[in-house]
This record gives sequence, C-alpha cells and structure tokens, in this order.
Amino acid sequence: MLEREQKDIEKYSLEEYIKQLFHITKLTPKIKKQIEKYVKEYKYSYTGIQRCLIYFYDIKGNSLEKSNDGIGIVPYIYNDAKQYYYNLWLVQQKNENKDNFLINTINITIPPPQRKIKKKKKLFSFLEMEE
Repeated sequence: MLEREQKDIEKYSLEEYIKQLFHITKLTPKIKKQIEKYVKEYKYSYTGIQRCLIYFYDIKGNSLEKSNDGIGIVPYIYNDAKQYYYNLWLVQQKNENKDNFLINTINITIPPPQRKIKKKKKLFSFLEMEE
C-alpha cells in the first residue's frame, strides 16, 4: 500500500511539473500517453521522467519550441540526465562530512578560428619585363 501511495505522489508531482512547464491546466492526451508508454515500456519512474524534464528544460535551458507539445525528448536524454544526477549525488557524498567545501569552476574561452589571409600572388606582366 505504501509503495502505491508513493507512486501516486510521484505521478502527481510529474503532472504538476508538466502543467507548469507547458503553462496548461490539464494534461493533454498525448502527454498522458507518453507518460504511460515510458513507465510501461521503458520502465522509467515518474520521478525519473520529471528529473529528465528538469534537466533538459531548467538546467540545460532548452526551449519548448521544438517539443511539439509533448515530452518526446525523454528517451533521448534519459541517460544524460541520469548521469548528471548521479554526478551530483557523488559530489554530495564526498562533501557530506566536510564543514567547508569548495566548488571549483573553470571558465574556458575558446577563441574563434582565425582564417589565414592568403596573399594574392602578383601576376606576371610583360610590361615589367620591359623596365
């Protein structure tokens, strides 16, 4: 009974997040079908789907324009999102027993490629020979 209640809470949380993300008041049949498919066929959890969407739209900053009013991106980015959250968990585990911890950030700037300017070869002119 507790496991079922937990799944209901996770499903509700996912649905509320999707409504907020797409600025809708009710899930479309397309999104409901996609969620059902991901849970049954792919064995994704509701929390996994939600974290996947958070990763893609909130963390990575991707636009909803290409979403076609659905969550079809989930199977394509699920493993990347899973790796992202696993890395966060690892960092949290390493910093768990430390009072002060530092997060190092590295900014790398790659200059745009420089095009070599080809010098035009001077064309031979018969007039120069006469001089």
